[in-house]
Amino acid sequence: MGAVAGGETAGTTGRGLPLEALRLVLSDASTGEPLGADAISVEAHVAGIGWQPAVGNGGTAGTTGRARAVEALRVRLSADLSERYTVWYRVHSAEFGWLGWARDGAEAGSAGYGRAAQAVQVAVLPKGDPAPGDTSTPFKNHSDDPASISVRSHSSNIGWMSPVGNGAIAGTTGRALPMEALEAQLDWYGHSGAIELRGHVSNIGWQQWSEGRCGTTGKAQRLEAVQIRLTGEAAEKYDIWYCAHVSGIGWLDWACNGAAAGSAGKGRAIEAVKVVLVEKGGTAPGSSAKVFIGDPDAVTVSGSAVSGESLGSSSGQKAAIGGKGAKLLNSITLSVAGQTDNGSISYSVMDEYSGWGASSTDGGAAKAVSGASVKAIKMSLSGQLAANYDIWYRTCDSGNGWTGWTSNGQACGVSGGSSGLCGIEITLVSKGQSSPGSTVNAFIETPGIGLVSQAHVASAGWLAPVGNGETAGQTGKSRSLQALYVATQGIDASVEVSAHVANIGWQPYVSGADYAGTVGRNLAIQAVKLRLTGNDASKFDIYYRVHVANYGWLGWAKNDAAAGTVGLAKQAEAIQIMLVAKGSSGAPVQDQAALIQLPGLSVKANCSELGWQTAVGNDGVAGTVGQNRAMEAMQLSLSDSSISGGISYSAHVSNIGWQSAVSDGVTSGTVGQGQQIQAVKISLTGNVSNYFDVWYRVHISDYGWLGWTKNGSPAGTTKLGIPVQALQVKIVPKGAAAPGSTSDSYFESYRYMGYQTPGSYPKVNCSSVQLPSYCTGYFTYVTPSRIPYNASRQDCINAFIQRAREYIGTRYIEPWSSWPGDAVDCSGLVLQCLYATGMDMGWYNPYNHRWLPEQTYNSMNWYRNNTFMPVSTSAMQRGDVVYYKGHIGIYIGNGRIIDSWPGIGVTERSVYAPGRVIGAARPFA
Repeated sequence: MGAVAGGETAGTTGRGLPLEALRLVLSDASTGEPLGADAISVEAHVAGIGWQPAVGNGGTAGTTGRARAVEALRVRLSADLSERYTVWYRVHSAEFGWLGWARDGAEAGSAGYGRAAQAVQVAVLPKGDPAPGDTSTPFKNHSDDPASISVRSHSSNIGWMSPVGNGAIAGTTGRALPMEALEAQLDWYGHSGAIELRGHVSNIGWQQWSEGRCGTTGKAQRLEAVQIRLTGEAAEKYDIWYCAHVSGIGWLDWACNGAAAGSAGKGRAIEAVKVVLVEKGGTAPGSSAKVFIGDPDAVTVSGSAVSGESLGSSSGQKAAIGGKGAKLLNSITLSVAGQTDNGSISYSVMDEYSGWGASSTDGGAAKAVSGASVKAIKMSLSGQLAANYDIWYRTCDSGNGWTGWTSNGQACGVSGGSSGLCGIEITLVSKGQSSPGSTVNAFIETPGIGLVSQAHVASAGWLAPVGNGETAGQTGKSRSLQALYVATQGIDASVEVSAHVANIGWQPYVSGADYAGTVGRNLAIQAVKLRLTGNDASKFDIYYRVHVANYGWLGWAKNDAAAGTVGLAKQAEAIQIMLVAKGSSGAPVQDQAALIQLPGLSVKANCSELGWQTAVGNDGVAGTVGQNRAMEAMQLSLSDSSISGGISYSAHVSNIGWQSAVSDGVTSGTVGQGQQIQAVKISLTGNVSNYFDVWYRVHISDYGWLGWTKNGSPAGTTKLGIPVQALQVKIVPKGAAAPGSTSDSYFESYRYMGYQTPGSYPKVNCSSVQLPSYCTGYFTYVTPSRIPYNASRQDCINAFIQRAREYIGTRYIEPWSSWPGDAVDCSGLVLQCLYATGMDMGWYNPYNHRWLPEQTYNSMNWYRNNTFMPVSTSAMQRGDVVYYKGHIGIYIGNGRIIDSWPGIGVTERSVYAPGRVIGAARPFA
């Protein structure tokens, strides 16, 4: 739009038109000449982008041609000018109207609401002069708004009801309709946090915590109690209060931050709830004396034997399984039923091979390694359960009988020896009361044979040592294993370790106080070899397996065999090492490869008039390129793989379609029938697919090489009758990057692959331009693209000019861009001729040209914005556009143009007929 003076309104108000870009020009008051580029800087906050880099005096802040609104501004004067002047500015925002005046780099406008700036006012005043107007609230930030909640009930015979807000009733009262599910959502723009719920459901019990919802739908199960809590920043800022209306009871009092509200074990349904957010530490919405009605807590224990048999279960304030003479335990499961408040039970077991296992909680199984007995247990409570109770427990050992009692996370059982646990007894005791019995010998330690290892991991350094069979290193964090200590305990033998390290290879063996690998060099261990030395070495086997990036745990190796990967650039992340007496049953199952190397690949192609060609290997090209010969059949196979599995493939054949997949050297396609392969699918099978991806691409007639695809996705074309001429297949480690571009690996309709304009200039295409959905009505005509999918630059120029010739004789109406014989103005003609090459001009389209005032003179928009590549007027070529003041024409060569002119319409005439030429540009550079 036209420039305005300081303090005047730039943009529009009352018309709903977003401001998309802004130029501020600071000039010398005495001469009128613009000051230097650093005199003033402007930053724009743009929808979908955020704050852009600052632009200087006369620069464009915001965007053009992208339909993105400016939402806020920051304006600053240079250090020199700011000593003498203050720059004031304010923004007129959609729905907010004029906001207050801001100054000297402060934010003006809004953020987070999606509300466009529509107009601005800027004034530069002498330092110390009063503000031009009200300075209150120059900037509105959605993240400053308080949090709100939305709650809705799924009630019996109704279903999901409408959401309600803070403190309103969700559900029903007085209608005897049980609530079955509850949803609660938090709305707090710009802040982290969510609402988590946990429901106690009839015939199910307490569910797990879940974000946004609890209960069930479609099962006719009543919701009997709820727990609600906040997470993230919301939990730090607010308390969440809630109360339940229970059938036959009415409204209970207010619970807060995860406490249970409702009832359990009484057969009564929640019918309604109210939920309120209160700033942290604020007053409760009402009484919190009676929030929940429930049964006493009870612990449930169950277990399974080493043989796999169940040892039954027991539940109550005191619970027990097994005892003297019972079978040895392999796993236990614990839970607390009928919970009245928030809390969990966690527990772990120790076995004779791997030591203490990972902690399990609330019904998860804590297991010894396969075939091993549990040696000791630990268990503890958390949350409100821990505040209410001590958990006491004792164990029965097959060799020592019942141990003493211990509590709250202390170890109980026997360490060492050959015995195992055959019974457990547990009791919940009110907090602070005495133990259920003697605490003598709760944990008995017996000397024994063992092994310890310690890992140095990227970003974490040296980790704590671990025991026999445990994981040294970290999994799930993408951190490389970089160094390793290993030592035995209780035997006259040591462990020697050799590591294969990135950029180094295999290192010499080390033992004792020396570590394998490197520290401080950020080099990953990729594979290892371990061996025993010493007097007792012949009595034991040492087993080990490696956790590798993208692959996970590999198989077990033993006694100096390599484990990990070599030549794949894959980092080891963790290792497990196990010392096992020779001939014992404790040896791990060797059910997969311990060392992974790239398998060999053979690909053969049968080509028209040539027959079967010599096989090629990994990444080789099978078939022909540049000979115009179709592939008719193919054979693929793997070799030299230490991993089980193979390669499967299928072909889409002319006049047949997709054939059934074959594998491992069997022919896919046809031989001697003159049928062409048009597309292929290739995948790895068996265990090899867990460690490698197969990438492939095809070379097809007319198009050449298409993009890469992998693992069973189609490559090539169907429905177009285009033959495959060559095939390239590459097997890579799982998760490795594609060998090249993956664009257009397969298609069923023609893709444009011809000449293209450089850089960010508008692009040509064989597909016709589609206008945005808001373009409706009369002014939506688009000339269909008429260039082929493999068009040359000359094809584009010819289509451009030929379409212009088809408009000769069409009348001139401003601002129209319609079909031949109807009406076009000068830029409307050029737009339709560009459409003949499939060139999408985006925001510049017939609809906007007609209805947006700023698009009336697109000739000048294109000229000023360098929409097309500028060229010298002395070097114009056929297919260029010629700019005049307020006018544009199409240069057709030999000093002639085709243009649309008021009063005469579209004609061919001299390039100088419209007046002085001010510039030229090349749409097809």
